[in-house]
Amino acid sequence: MIGLTTWNELLSQPDTWQRLIERLDRGPGVPAVSLEDYDEVIALGSGTSYYLALAATDHIRRRWLIDARAVPSCEVMLDAWETRPAPQRRRLALAISRSGESSELLAAITALQAAGVVVLGISCVAESALLARADEAFLIDEGREDGLVMLRSFTSMLIALQHLFGTEDDRAALRALPDAGRQALTHNDEVRALVKRRAFNRFVFLGSGSSYPLALEASLKVQEMSISTSEAYHSLEYRHGPKATADCDTIVTIFTLSDAELGKSLARDVKALGATVLVVGAGAELYAGIADLVIPAVHDADPGRVAPVDLLPLQVLAFETAMRRGKNPDAPVNLSKVVIL
Repeated sequence: MIGLTTWNELLSQPDTWQRLIERLDRGPGVPAVSLEDYDEVIALGSGTSYYLALAATDHIRRRWLIDARAVPSCEVMLDAWETRPAPQRRRLALAISRSGESSELLAAITALQAAGVVVLGISCVAESALLARADEAFLIDEGREDGLVMLRSFTSMLIALQHLFGTEDDRAALRALPDAGRQALTHNDEVRALVKRRAFNRFVFLGSGSSYPLALEASLKVQEMSISTSEAYHSLEYRHGPKATADCDTIVTIFTLSDAELGKSLARDVKALGATVLVVGAGAELYAGIADLVIPAVHDADPGRVAPVDLLPLQVLAFETAMRRGKNPDAPVNLSKVVIL
């Protein structure tokens, strides 16, 4: 079967999360880093790791009275303003890379350290250059993958950062994720059937707040695995121009909005364009009768805390689209596992 490695790693995630959360709860390998010691957090990565940085800083901003922002590694490397000395500011950089070998990230952390920024390296590879060079290291070995497309590594590193920089309530909620993930994967046949309805050639993902980084990541998975046209927007921004490209061969995925009435209005508008609508997240059942498929969260929780679960059906969407199009997710064209400049 083509894509077997990718598929097996996709399905492995709930069990992986279980092992990871149990290890983090026990404490081995958890760095002694407290945000109380810093005035500013800069998270950086490339591609999927940048979207992970966006999700991590969203999580931090909502829990700590601290400036937190995400920046692509290349921007830190190229823009001198990002690495300006700021002795009056205690700064922490979260440097995120599955392999820990990305040239852009390694160049960026060298410049940040020269500017007095403390670097916490987060990687799935123990022997990586990132973990060797960082001031503090956070190894997420559970997320290590053989496949090229980041799946298990993304969700595992996100859970680890939510655990490290979360509250006790956050950590308690994380313990429910493995079972919630297993439940989310019971919708695989429904997602497969949706993908096979038409020869869809455009995919759109709409998210707001904590869901916006997930929209970006889901869009990238479709691009990488199925070599399809895919886009992501802040939810209500889709009405402001991008909807011009929607037609009957478009699937639009909406992460549920905090305002259900606005969300349902958006779904109706998208349906009126002829597009197929998938709704994911807490309260998705409210969109039944409007959307073509709804995948509700197993339990009502903070959308940031259940982000790994909400992403699973969209990883399946990307994989099944690749299968329909005869593409091999284990070996996407034009891609390599690590970008070396």
